[in-house]
Amino acid sequence: MYELVIIGAGAAGLGLGRYFQVERGWRCLLVEREAAFGQGISARNSEVIHAGLYYPAGSLKAELCVSGRERLYHYLEQRDLPYRQCGKYVLAAPEAEDQLEQLYHQARDNGAGDVALLERGAVRRIYAGLSPFAALYSPSSGILSAEAFMRQLAGEFQAGGGDLALQSTFSSMAPSGDGFEITLTDAAGETVAVPTERVINSAGLGALDVAGAAGFDYADRGYRLRLCKGSYFRVPGARGAFEHLIYPLPSDHGLGIHLRLDLLDEVRLGPDAEYLDGEEPDFIVDPQRAADFRTAVALYWPGIAAHTLEPDWAGVRPHIYRAGEYLSDFLIRDEAEAGSPGWVNMFGIDSPGLTATLAFGPWIAGLWGEGQ
Repeated sequence: MYELVIIGAGAAGLGLGRYFQVERGWRCLLVEREAAFGQGISARNSEVIHAGLYYPAGSLKAELCVSGRERLYHYLEQRDLPYRQCGKYVLAAPEAEDQLEQLYHQARDNGAGDVALLERGAVRRIYAGLSPFAALYSPSSGILSAEAFMRQLAGEFQAGGGDLALQSTFSSMAPSGDGFEITLTDAAGETVAVPTERVINSAGLGALDVAGAAGFDYADRGYRLRLCKGSYFRVPGARGAFEHLIYPLPSDHGLGIHLRLDLLDEVRLGPDAEYLDGEEPDFIVDPQRAADFRTAVALYWPGIAAHTLEPDWAGVRPHIYRAGEYLSDFLIRDEAEAGSPGWVNMFGIDSPGLTATLAFGPWIAGLWGEGQ
C-alpha cells in the first residue's frame, strides 16, 4: 500500500513526489498518462523564476511564489543546475506610473523586499532601444532550464525509492479503509487497483477531469477549465542584446507580452493570450500574430522595428473559471469536507507554478497537519 499517490508528473507532481518520498520518507507513486514526465504545461513555459511581484498580498500565489523562489534558487545552486538570476525590469508609461507604484508596494508586501522604483529613462540608459519609461527593478527574478530541473527531481524521486507509472491514466476512486483504492488504466487498456492512504491530483490541464472521475462535483458547482494558449516569437537578431528580462505592466489575463531570455542569450517575445474555448490546443504559432506582437512590444521597445520576428513555440495555461469569473489564484483543496480526507485537488496551477514547485509539498504537508 502506498502512503501517497500523485496524479500528474509535471513539475508540480515531480516536486511533490520528491518532497514526500525523499524528505518525508513516504512510499509514493507518481502516475503520468504520457510516455515521459514533464510533457504537459511544464514543457511549454517561459522558464522564468518569478520574485512574487504580481499577486495580491495574502494570496496563495504570493505565498508559494516567494517561498518557492527561495527554495528553488537554493536547490539549483546546490545541485549545479543551469540558471541565472538575471533580474527583471517592469516598464510603465507616464500615465501608468501610479500602477507601477502600486505594484512596488504589493511586491514588498508579498516578501519581494529587494525591489526598487527607477526614474523615467533609467533603463534606457542601459538599453538605448527602450522607451524612456519609469521602471520597477526586481533583482530576484531569473531564468532556469525547466527540463534539467524536472530531470533532477525525477532522478531523486526514483533514486529515493519512488515508483513512476508512465502511460497510466486515472480512471476512478473508491474509499477504502483508511484511504482510497484508485483504478489506473495502462496503454494496453489493462486496469489495476492501487491502494493508497492519500492522493494529490496535480494533473494540470486534466485536473478537473480527474476530480470529476473521482466523484468530486466541481463541474456541478460551476467550475470550468478554459485553455489559454500563449504563443512566442523569437528575435534572432537580438541575441545577446539584453541581460535582463523586460516586462510591461501586467494585463487582466497574464503578465503581458514580455521580452524574455534563455540561458543561451536568445531573445523571445511572449506569451500572448488566446482562449481556445471548445478547441484542442495545437501548439502551432500563427505567423500572422507577429503584427500584434510587434505593436504590443513597440510600446516599450521601439527598437523592435529593426528586427525580424520568427514563430517559435506555444504553451497552454489552465485558467479556472467559476460562474463566468476567472479564479486568478491557485486553488488547492483537501477534500475532507467532501468526505475524502487525504485527497487534495490542485487546480489552476499556471504561472508562477514552476517557481512554486518546491513549496507545494511543504504547504500540503501543513494542510494535512504534518508540519513542514
